[in-house]
Amino acid sequence: MITPPEPPKQDTGNKVNGKILGYNLLAFVGYTLLAALASPTEGWFFAFFISIIHFVIAVIAALATRRWVWLLAGALVLVIGFGTCVSNFKMGDMR
Repeated sequence: MITPPEPPKQDTGNKVNGKILGYNLLAFVGYTLLAALASPTEGWFFAFFISIIHFVIAVIAALATRRWVWLLAGALVLVIGFGTCVSNFKMGDMR
């Protein structure tokens, strides 16, 4: 008796979602390092503004493709970018 071939397993998208997140974070690391190397004092602020643009593009991609992992990737980039920017503030004496 011949058994019919099994249908191929459908990909749930987890690999694709991981790639989207990974590539977005890799891009964030890339332009943050480039901005920091270009200007060690003000490069962090420039990188944060680029991360805002990155977030807007990710939101547009999320709406266009209806893949909400783009929104997650944009939000992560924005939160990490904000944290990176704030961590580089130097507070003066508060006296």
